[in-house]
Amino acid sequence: MTGDSDTGEARTILLQVQDAFRKSDYARLAALYHDDIDWIFHGPMSIFPEVGHRRGKIEVFKSMVALNMLYRFEEYTTEQLIAENDAAASVANVRMVQRTTGRIIQCKIASFHRVRDGLVIEYRGFTDSFDAVEQVSGREIEL
Repeated sequence: MTGDSDTGEARTILLQVQDAFRKSDYARLAALYHDDIDWIFHGPMSIFPEVGHRRGKIEVFKSMVALNMLYRFEEYTTEQLIAENDAAASVANVRMVQRTTGRIIQCKIASFHRVRDGLVIEYRGFTDSFDAVEQVSGREIEL
């Protein structure tokens, strides 16, 4: 779902980023990221060591390589997208397979992007990490 008030290059760039990610086209994805990208995906690093703060395209793609060694992405569907000028936010449904167990992990990811000169310069990502940890571990965590 996108809004009629979406304006600016951020929307166009984000749609390209999402399409490249969906197709596992990492060369195209890298071409859309600024060399000095400030990238943070929030989550428990003890379970997801590929998350956290990364600075620069090389460090971001090291994380993506690590993530792809652990999981195979099967679906990335944009549920909502809002953009204005140099900022864009989206919520996506993600489905991936844990390579070691074959376990299916389904979650929503909220993403916030900022673009400069036609490239993503800043990314912030969030998921329900408690739910993701339960799915990855294959068990409910009792509180």
